Amino acid sequence: MAEKIGRGLDHLIEQNTTELEFLSAYGSGAIESEIDGNSLLDAVARFLKAGKVRMESSDKQITFSFGSATMTDKGLLIQCNGDNLPLVDSDLTQVGFVEGTLSKDKSSVSVIMQNWDYEQRRFIERLVEYLN
Repeated sequence: MAEKIGRGLDHLIEQNTTELEFLSAYGSGAIESEIDGNSLLDAVARFLKAGKVRMESSDKQITFSFGSATMTDKGLLIQCNGDNLPLVDSDLTQVGFVEGTLSKDKSSVSVIMQNWDYEQRRFIERLVEYLN
């Protein structure tokens, strides 16, 4: 009889195998799928252009008056400077962000974006509205 229960449990697990990516919201926020740095860079460039931000770009980097976006192996490194940035530490721990740091006086921020979703668009939008 114990053998029958074991097969039943295995069968149940097979039937209910699920992707649980949403659990990353409770961890470091890392995205485990492959990151397309070119697409992230292009998305940020389009977003900045729509916000009328003057910028210069190359194959791997965008520079603008209040910072830069640079492709790295881990994703797109965003670095910005300004007085009293409109951010809090929890902004940098959302899903799709890793290795985020906000200076104590809120004059600089550095974070790697691994995704282009609502949280990332809102992050860039807040910086553009405040610093541009």
